[in-house]
Amino acid sequence: MDYLLEVPKEKQAFIEELLRAFPFIKTRKLSAEKAERMRDLIDAVVEIKEIEAGKQKPRSMKALLREL
Repeated sequence: MDYLLEVPKEKQAFIEELLRAFPFIKTRKLSAEKAERMRDLIDAVVEIKEIEAGKQKPRSMKALLREL
């Protein structure tokens, strides 16, 4: 199972040390660009799920094109 964690800077050293203490956990750092893309992708999936559940209205194609 994969997880994406967002940790405040002041707690990063602690979390890294904690995760290294478990031999069955593999970690790798992401570049800032890749982390941003991951966050954007997660936000998009959450938005799609909310639209499907009826909690949010979908944007029109015109609004989407204006955003680009």
